[in-house]
Amino acid sequence: MRDYKAMYGVYLRVGIFSSIVIFVMLFAFVPYKEPQPYELKRDIATIIDIINTEIDVIEEPPPEERSSVAVEAPSEVIDEAVETIAKTDFEEDPLRITPVGPEIEVVDFYRLSIKPKSIFSAKPVYPEICRQAGIEGTIVVKMLIDIDSSVIDVKILKSSGNQLLDQSAVAAARKCTFTPGIQRDKLVRVWVSRPVRFKVK
Repeated sequence: MRDYKAMYGVYLRVGIFSSIVIFVMLFAFVPYKEPQPYELKRDIATIIDIINTEIDVIEEPPPEERSSVAVEAPSEVIDEAVETIAKTDFEEDPLRITPVGPEIEVVDFYRLSIKPKSIFSAKPVYPEICRQAGIEGTIVVKMLIDIDSSVIDVKILKSSGNQLLDQSAVAAARKCTFTPGIQRDKLVRVWVSRPVRFKVK
């Protein structure tokens, strides 16, 4: 009985050599046929538009003769009384006339190359009425982080069901600061969510 594992190398070399011989014989004995250029089966007619480039000459009217003597034109005098507007104390608002710059882009959190990190996390104040009544709850707030690390807007994603707890969580979120978000070496605004839990100890 033959040991096929021992003869594996021999079979491999014989197979490769046989393949090379077959390819060489195919290239040597199969005749090469040169490709024929493609011929159109029908004639294609071309239409050429001839555009007239001649410009019609328009005769200009002769110039008007002007009088060499100056003639006085009739003056228009308005006899009606001219009303004047009383002086007012109106002052321009410098904030309104200041040109507004481009709007800062708000980018999704997952698209940022450098995500914001918490610098200062304000602790919410537990309302005394809720503490005494044993009211607990969890609020999830969403904060818009500006390019100067401050929180410029806060929204409630999930309410605790108690208005006082929600207001305390929002007030604390506005005092938090974060490092600004960066996308492609550009400072951008980004929404960051934060859960706030009130629990009586």
